[in-house]
Amino acid sequence: MEENNKYNLNDMILDNSYFKWLESIMQDRDALMDVPGWGYKLSKEDEQKYNLIYDLVMKLAEFSFKTNKPIQDLTSYYVNYNENVYLFYYDEEIGYICEKTLIEENQYTIDYNKFRKYCKKNMKDNFNNLGIRVIDSLNNSDLDKINYELSKIDGPTLVSGVGGSSVVSEYASKILSSKNHIITRNSEPRDFKYINDCLYKNVLSCSYSGNSFGVELSFLNNLKHYLLASRESNNSDVTNLTYTCLSQERSFISLAATLIPCSILLNYYLDGDKENIIQSINNYNFNFDVNCDVYEIFSGIETSTASKYLESNMVESGIGIPIVHDKYSYCHGRSTLSTINNNIAIYFNTNTDLDKLLLQEIPKYYKDVIVLDTYANLYDEYELLIRCMYLTKYIAESKTKDLSGVDYNPIVKKLYKYKGNL
Repeated sequence: MEENNKYNLNDMILDNSYFKWLESIMQDRDALMDVPGWGYKLSKEDEQKYNLIYDLVMKLAEFSFKTNKPIQDLTSYYVNYNENVYLFYYDEEIGYICEKTLIEENQYTIDYNKFRKYCKKNMKDNFNNLGIRVIDSLNNSDLDKINYELSKIDGPTLVSGVGGSSVVSEYASKILSSKNHIITRNSEPRDFKYINDCLYKNVLSCSYSGNSFGVELSFLNNLKHYLLASRESNNSDVTNLTYTCLSQERSFISLAATLIPCSILLNYYLDGDKENIIQSINNYNFNFDVNCDVYEIFSGIETSTASKYLESNMVESGIGIPIVHDKYSYCHGRSTLSTINNNIAIYFNTNTDLDKLLLQEIPKYYKDVIVLDTYANLYDEYELLIRCMYLTKYIAESKTKDLSGVDYNPIVKKLYKYKGNL
């Protein structure tokens, strides 16, 4: 199989193009296989699509197991698509095969529409592709242009983002403050209606789509406007800092849509050292009992990007109730909650004297304490953000939830596109 396949199976299932291709290519053949003469010679493009049959069989196996398909049938998979039945299976001599066939009586058949719906809710795929998407963006975005425009931002600057993009705006405000030596403030879009913006010179709005109501709100002023997004604004008074996303992320919780712009910002901070960024994108494993509802997060300004991600992620996905403590504020009465609840603590440890004292004392009052060691610098905070992403993945999996396919409150449909008075 080719390593650099330009096609993504999950995307092709979701947009229906993979089975449309199968339907088309199998009009004049009964089987599709990697045997010259038997499966007919394939074009280079068709060969890449054929190579995805391995991924398809793995996904069909996962779907079948989770939908209680009889164990004895977990070797071959019949899929009913557009009034045709396609059989997928593995042959030791030939490899992976797809046949157009007839269904036998009482044969277990996968309904394509149910399978496609299952693919929409796949946190596993989005985590598997997280590093790939970041690397593709770093390699295909005009980083020199983005770095140049970021370097021109001087004077007090408001930075804005909402949802997953509020994590990006938090990190961006720190990057600009440290790299450009300017005063910055991270603000929610609604804040712009109430703050005194005449104290500021610029606005940097962070948004994956680039066209949200939040972006409009942050630009309703006479400041200089910058947009960090995956799409350009057509507004002539906006300076676009546009990054490239080759593979679309379909997820309720922003993963790549959060990590890619943070990677772009870190690249600016590190003067273009993208290899160091790529090496920091790792899979992290955890092992603890998640049987609790409340997670108390011990943080501070030096780890606020990661704590903002945890708070936003847990609330939006419903995997837990997050409470973020400033470590010093915890010393002034915020410890009461843990004495009457069986909570888990998530502790960002920078190894200060206060950290040592708290880590000595708080295990007495919590079901478990998850310690994430980190240093107080912007590079390590990026790596901490990645660890927190995998931490939420572990909690979600342990609670049989999916961050990409959240069963959200129906009120979301009424509120998400609100554009009225605030």
